[in-house]
Amino acid sequence: MSTFVPVLPAAQLPAGCPVATSVEGRPVCVVRVEGGVYAFDDVCPHRGTPLSEGRVHGTTITCRAHTWEFDVRTGELLRLRAPACLQMRRAREHLGMIEVAA
Repeated sequence: MSTFVPVLPAAQLPAGCPVATSVEGRPVCVVRVEGGVYAFDDVCPHRGTPLSEGRVHGTTITCRAHTWEFDVRTGELLRLRAPACLQMRRAREHLGMIEVAA
């Protein structure tokens, strides 16, 4: 069973805006899309750029460095045929807080 860690107030996570935070000292990016909250390690597997500095359109986040695109719900790399994906983390909104699994 996962332990959830509060990372920020839910009001500080507007839809479509990636937010950088950390869980147990590791950088994590959280995003709210389509009514859900998603979290993943805040690092593009291509060049290590923080994904929290990228852009979200729909359910896709685009890395600012080399325009790699990922589905924020699954971590899947879109449009390229490379074996890269995001390290996803369970996330939820609970009692007014965004929480991420440690």
